Amino acid sequence: MNRFFDIEGDTSIQLAPWKLQAQNRPIKVARFVLQIPLRFRSDIAGGVIVVPQGYDSDLASIPQFAWSIFMASDDPRIELGGWVHDLLYQYRGAVTLEGGHQTSLTRKQADTILAYEAMPDLLATGLQCIAVYQALRRFGQGWSGDSFWERFT
Repeated sequence: MNRFFDIEGDTSIQLAPWKLQAQNRPIKVARFVLQIPLRFRSDIAGGVIVVPQGYDSDLASIPQFAWSIFMASDDPRIELGGWVHDLLYQYRGAVTLEGGHQTSLTRKQADTILAYEAMPDLLATGLQCIAVYQALRRFGQGWSGDSFWERFT
């Protein structure tokens, strides 16, 4: 059973440059809006993570230089996982799972959910999963309270 369910494929729209400009956002960074709720079953989180309809993201919590090496943020082998990962990063791992259970995940767990739970279900290769995980751990945006050494474990 796929961890993503009730999903046929890409469920987002990309905002036009004039829309970004009207929102005082940089037009060089693509922004996407989720059109329907995205449900993802995670063993690490212990339940179903729901990214709500209308959620807005750049789908790029991986450092930008890594996209040119590995894949684009809207590549089908990572995009749906990017929604989940960005939600976890936005709330520093403190999310309410479907059914109301609250969980608190570490940054490392959020990175693992993307690279080793979501990406394999999206048919990413093992090498792509490892590369994305390492890019996140070494060069990704840290969470407050992270030590320097947490980036390398």
